[in-house]
Amino acid sequence: MNPFFDSNTNTFHIYNKYHLGDHVFNIIFFNKILPYLKKNNMKIEYYMEESYRSQVEEFILDREIIQIKRMEQRGLEAWINNRDIVLHYELQTKIGFDTYYVYYYNRLLKMMNIPMILLDLKYEDNELLLRKNRILDRYSHFRNLEILIINSEPMSGQYRYNKNDWNQFILYLSQKYKIITTLKIPNIPCTMDYKLTIKDIASISTYMKYIISINTGPFVGCYNKYTLENVEKIYMFVDNLFYDHQKIETYKDIEDIYLYL
Repeated sequence: MNPFFDSNTNTFHIYNKYHLGDHVFNIIFFNKILPYLKKNNMKIEYYMEESYRSQVEEFILDREIIQIKRMEQRGLEAWINNRDIVLHYELQTKIGFDTYYVYYYNRLLKMMNIPMILLDLKYEDNELLLRKNRILDRYSHFRNLEILIINSEPMSGQYRYNKNDWNQFILYLSQKYKIITTLKIPNIPCTMDYKLTIKDIASISTYMKYIISINTGPFVGCYNKYTLENVEKIYMFVDNLFYDHQKIETYKDIEDIYLYL
């Protein structure tokens, strides 16, 4: 018997007690298996902290099948550092973070007894493009933006963030490009000024020339088909990981990219 599947209600019980990015990755995964869930009249009850709920729910493609519930440690812990799923430390420094997530979710599929194989982490969601158009209609000056800077502070110790160095670099960059940040710096446009959610951020990422990002939650939605096809390069800042996607280059020090931009 599957200990996290209730056969009486055809429901998977899955939880994650951690941060925003972990939840968005999980919702993207659930969306990828929606056709199988629908065909077999199954659903997922996903338990998480209420503080993230409104932002995470925006990524759900079918809220009847994928339902968010108030946090309980109930069922399967869908977390990339759950050693019952994969011995993560033996892999995370040897393969790209995006490749690792594919491997992790394929392990999860086996545990769920779902006969599917994931080949890629990126996702498609046409609502991103509709949302982008609504934002551009409302804020016409967004059309001139060239660089999205995701400078939100990391929450999981994945990057030693020097806020002063980042602020200095952003001010320098603002003299050369039309930019927008996700954490407010005086006199620099910020997504917070317009109350954009992380799905809104993902939607405007679809037409950016460059993305400069700390490896943190608001970036997760940007790993979509449209952004990865259109962006010229993504400069990713993380201390101990790398990505396999050819458009993502990883760095540790913001000063390392002064010469490129």
